[in-house]
Amino acid sequence: LVLVIAIIGTATAFFAMRMGMVTYWKEEAFLRRVSELMTFLHSQAVVDQAFYSLEFDLKENTYRVGVMRPDSEVASHLKDLQADAGNLTVELAAFLNPSLGRNQTLVPPPAYPSLGQLQNLPENVVIEDIQTRSGKRLGSDGGKVFVLFSPRGFSEFAVIHLRVREENAMTILINPFTGITEI
Repeated sequence: LVLVIAIIGTATAFFAMRMGMVTYWKEEAFLRRVSELMTFLHSQAVVDQAFYSLEFDLKENTYRVGVMRPDSEVASHLKDLQADAGNLTVELAAFLNPSLGRNQTLVPPPAYPSLGQLQNLPENVVIEDIQTRSGKRLGSDGGKVFVLFSPRGFSEFAVIHLRVREENAMTILINPFTGITEI
């Protein structure tokens, strides 16, 4: 009887330990997936010649990818500007345009429509804050935050602070010139 109880206790301890490892690897896979997604979007924006956006919903703890489609007013302004200025000036005007992200429509990427679906963050992962050029947004404030990827090979500088299992703080940093991320 003691031997059977010892075997059951050992099996239970082993199973509980394995379940913790599964959770750990799910969290690590999420961090790697988001990091690789940002690097991919940096390159894909250049290939598709479109503004890509990674949208984080801090209230719902979700994210999705979309392509920004400008409203007609912004598009006509950039066409007028392009006649008198070079590519870099047009790029900066489009990237720094205050209406970008507000008066634009986020549609699923035509080449990869599955990226447009909402993705939930793992159960134990919470976004504490996101710092972009438009300021710092705390996760407790809720709302949506966009990280933009330009068709000219620039990404928006972003620092994402995450809390994993309440004790591990993680940071994802995106390099705006190369699109390479660092965790």
